[in-house]
Amino acid sequence: MKKGAIFLGLVMLATMFLWYATPASAVDFKVHGNFWNRFYVTNNVEAINPGGSSTISSRNNTFSVNPGAADDIGYLSIDRAFDPGKKGILGNTNDDSGKAYGDDNNDHFWGEAKYRLRFEFSTDDNKARGVWAMEVGSLRFGQPGSLGKSRGGGLSGDGVNTETRFLYTDFQNPLVSHTSRLRLGLQPLNVNPWLWKETAMGVRYFGSTPMLDYQLAWIRPEEDFTNENKDDDAFFAKVTYKPKWEGASLKVGLFFVYFDQGNDTSTVYHIQDMSVKAGSATYPNTWHSYTYDEDDYYIGLDGGLKYGQFFANWDFIYEGGTIDFDDNVVENGNDDQLDRDAFFLHLDLGYNWTPKFKTTFTWWYASGDDDPNDDNAENYDAIDTDVKGSLIVFEDGFGTDNYFSDAPYLLDKGFQMFRLQGDYKFSKKFAMRAAFMYMRLAEDTYNGDKDVGQAIQLGATYKIWKGLTFKIIGEYLFSDDAMDAWAQDANVGNGYDGSADDFWRIQSGINFKF
Repeated sequence: MKKGAIFLGLVMLATMFLWYATPASAVDFKVHGNFWNRFYVTNNVEAINPGGSSTISSRNNTFSVNPGAADDIGYLSIDRAFDPGKKGILGNTNDDSGKAYGDDNNDHFWGEAKYRLRFEFSTDDNKARGVWAMEVGSLRFGQPGSLGKSRGGGLSGDGVNTETRFLYTDFQNPLVSHTSRLRLGLQPLNVNPWLWKETAMGVRYFGSTPMLDYQLAWIRPEEDFTNENKDDDAFFAKVTYKPKWEGASLKVGLFFVYFDQGNDTSTVYHIQDMSVKAGSATYPNTWHSYTYDEDDYYIGLDGGLKYGQFFANWDFIYEGGTIDFDDNVVENGNDDQLDRDAFFLHLDLGYNWTPKFKTTFTWWYASGDDDPNDDNAENYDAIDTDVKGSLIVFEDGFGTDNYFSDAPYLLDKGFQMFRLQGDYKFSKKFAMRAAFMYMRLAEDTYNGDKDVGQAIQLGATYKIWKGLTFKIIGEYLFSDDAMDAWAQDANVGNGYDGSADDFWRIQSGINFKF
């Protein structure tokens, strides 16, 4: 026993000696989190596509085309599945339509949780780094099911629902003295917030100097090992010039994106009858399936200016390219090809009147397609982004997955936004904002109208403790004539001029961020 104790002591002593004698190779470890518990109430829950499954999504490839149908109206491509039982493309846009779902007034209240964790491992000099981030949610209170995203919120709470959000390694270029890194894996991208600002798998080289930021990347959004022609590949490059002067700073960015979407098969639906059933006597063929290859390119100029109390931000994006069909489905023009010819404009103008109060005017214009019967696709089509601007129409909520559209447009009709916002900080803990929006489509919808409506928004933020914040935001939309085309009661008999009711929605939540 004594010899064993002596041997164990010698081993521990030798281990300690080697531990302190060996040069340290330290690794820094950080954990970040963003934990949301959110609560909603609205008068029109059926108009929401929950869980991020919106028909009108920046991940969709939206275009309108006339495949030579006898009614000569045109068809609309919607890549992702949606619920045709909702009739209206945006869901039920009048608040008594909930009767079909067992809800007399269509009002609804629900809660949900969305938790994100990010683990960062790096050398002590930050020359090399690995990141793994995960997400659970949006997990609704009481949501049944045990497998899949947003599942496992029912009794007992069990669910296989963890999503990988980031998974990448990056490292400093040893031949360059300034920040210059190569990043590989599933990573956040930010080419432009109106075009592409999301996560994707790829390889990106990026760097920064006092006067210049740059990035160059190859991204693989979709892989098909059985057919290379179905692979999606994207390449982009961006350079941002950022000089500074006393009391002023400027950013001017120039970027180019090429996106080869490969051969894709999409279903195109009759613009005036979205049913996937056999059809009607008026429109016997309500949908078709077509295979096509789309190549798009984007040329953009963005930036911002700060001068004293004044600030401005701007974006201009031109989209060109072709949609080549395997069949002759374009009634007029080239028979088997649509030419993409679209653009997007955005401008922010703001002023800090006092250290506590500022106002911001926002305007944007996304071009739309005015004629499905020609051989041009003139509607702007983003790649993957999450656009703010309205709590009801877009994603002005905090970390929300409940919206009409995450892109700056509605379907192929484009969009025009006019928004005036005021922000006031009452103290270090409490702040409020108010906004007014006037929203229109760029092109007439199926009932011949452009006006989406006017909206009023109020929001407040209160910091309870360090890292713990309460937020609340509400919006009321006075629906206008364009929304009538997407109402539940819009049909052929009334010229797709239904009766969309006004919308309101309130969101509140507790956020723990570290």
